[in-house]
Amino acid sequence: MAILSECKMPDLSVLDPSLIGRLFIQLLLGERSLSQKARLYRRNFVRLVDKALNEYHEAREVILTQIAEANRPPEEMIKHGRSIYMLAFTNHIETCINAVSRLFKLLERIKSEKDSLPVPRELRRLVETKSKSIDYVRNVVEHIDEHIQKDEIAPGKPIMLALSKNDDGVVVSNYEIKFKDLAMVLGKMHEIALYILTVKK
Repeated sequence: MAILSECKMPDLSVLDPSLIGRLFIQLLLGERSLSQKARLYRRNFVRLVDKALNEYHEAREVILTQIAEANRPPEEMIKHGRSIYMLAFTNHIETCINAVSRLFKLLERIKSEKDSLPVPRELRRLVETKSKSIDYVRNVVEHIDEHIQKDEIAPGKPIMLALSKNDDGVVVSNYEIKFKDLAMVLGKMHEIALYILTVKK
């Protein structure tokens, strides 16, 4: 990851950060109106949304820090370890994408469970439009060793998540996710989490 001049990751700090706090209040008040499965699905869904958002914020902070580094003298940039930023960004965004992929699978289970949580169809459909691209990236990351072993990585293609050519997304092998799409999915997953925290069956 080269020194950057602009962060193209949308700022999601406007989203309500109190998901886990709201969940704890629900646990204290009791969840008698929900089935056992619905309770467990809701807890895990809210936790994963919180985790995905935290990792997204951390990845964005790495980019902002590297932009700030561009103002340092070259000898100071070397002193502070430029290569560390690339690895930190990769680790955070990989964990974020992994959590989002799990959220898609959890949504499917919630949808198919007879006594589970009602999720607004329009919200579900919006996030589902991006599920395949996120799953493709997640699967390549998880099985990159197999792709290498089978010579499926084209020369010059990254084997770990890296900024795309225009710095407006992440790429691994031949697969890419735009930051605007990832941010949209995270925003809608957050909206779903808020909804299922307030819904009464």
